[in-house]
Amino acid sequence: MNRVDDRGRPVAPKPLPPFPSHPTIDDYERALAQFRETPNPAQFPYLREIALMGARLGTIRPAEIVRHVRPAAVAVTLVMEPEIVAVSDAVARAILRGDSAGRQYWSRMVRDVDTTPGSLAALVKARSDSGRGVIARRPPGARQPQAAGTYPAGRRWRAANVVLALAPPLSARGFLASVATVHKQPTGAELSALREHAWLIQEMASQAPLCRELVEHAFGSLGDPALRTALRMRLAENPYTPDSVLSRLVREYDTEPEVTRMVQVHQWAGGTPRRLAFQAMRDDPGAVLQGLREMLRICGEEPFLAMVDAAPQEEAAWVRSVIAALASDLEPDTLLRAYLRLAEMSSPEVVWAVELARSGSLGAMMPAVRASMADGSAEPLVTAVRKTTAGYEPEGRKTLRSIRWTDSVEASRRVHGAHAVEQHRVATADMAAWRSEKALDDPIPLT
Repeated sequence: MNRVDDRGRPVAPKPLPPFPSHPTIDDYERALAQFRETPNPAQFPYLREIALMGARLGTIRPAEIVRHVRPAAVAVTLVMEPEIVAVSDAVARAILRGDSAGRQYWSRMVRDVDTTPGSLAALVKARSDSGRGVIARRPPGARQPQAAGTYPAGRRWRAANVVLALAPPLSARGFLASVATVHKQPTGAELSALREHAWLIQEMASQAPLCRELVEHAFGSLGDPALRTALRMRLAENPYTPDSVLSRLVREYDTEPEVTRMVQVHQWAGGTPRRLAFQAMRDDPGAVLQGLREMLRICGEEPFLAMVDAAPQEEAAWVRSVIAALASDLEPDTLLRAYLRLAEMSSPEVVWAVELARSGSLGAMMPAVRASMADGSAEPLVTAVRKTTAGYEPEGRKTLRSIRWTDSVEASRRVHGAHAVEQHRVATADMAAWRSEKALDDPIPLT
């Protein structure tokens, strides 16, 4: 809740406390006390970083994480940090300790872990804890589904998702299916609880980590069709949804345009699901062009090239159509790489025709394409692409200083374009482990 002064104006939050070099549980408690007095939007990531740093350095013991760190969501999300094995194991054991209580225990844990103000130990034992937490429980009916990756600020992992991933498969499926269980004449309170439950599952589908049970729930047939569609949309926009799931969403629900569009502009989608998402709309060229331009605006050009590269040989005609549609929107280096892929799939003559249509005349064609026509082969395209995609190295900056001023703009574009390619490759590789099919069945990095 935002604080206001005596004139009703919002009060700016106080700066975050100085970060301790070797944080202890006492440092954590002091920071927590300050946030109780003056809430700050960045308090959760700050508290989590204190707990994480203390766990790494050994200045905060695993038992203190379980018993004294509040709110419980801070402790639970530490399970996702593989380098603090002792803490991860202690937190996981604490959560699994209540498994004997059955499905009701897991349902309560998933439902309450993100909002409880107390410690993890208190939550597992289902008792109140001392002190007010930094994340207050919202009143019934106040919950609204959040956009992917936005709830709450500063959290990469959602505690409810972690708990669901730790739950036995039957208990996890029971929690998810209970949203479709409605009495013939439900009371107002029961309907409100069901709405809360449905909204929570939607939020979880747009957060991480994902588990197999949560993903399969989105493909089920039980419950309100509108809620099912909303759930699939959340899954389609989730940065951590694996490519296999995105492809399945497009194949099985290509009649849901919202889902298809989410896959088209997904930041980390591989070439195959993105291609399927655009091919699902091939009967509407206008919508395809609009989607392609939206993808370029949101995701950049590398995903377009990945989509073209992933197309099988028999899709050469489709590759030609999308390159021709976007030829005027692409950077020259990107267009050259796309042309080379098209030449590999069909022939250099097809590239010549597309480029001539784009430029309008032989004299205005790209030099590499004209050289390809003169040579009668794709070799000039290969050479040109090899120059533009050379790995970015620090020496590239020296090259910029050594060339003539008149060539500096072109050289800068070349070097920094290669740098952007490398940055995209590294970022994609970093996400690959969390977006793999294997991660759905083993989402918690415990030893």
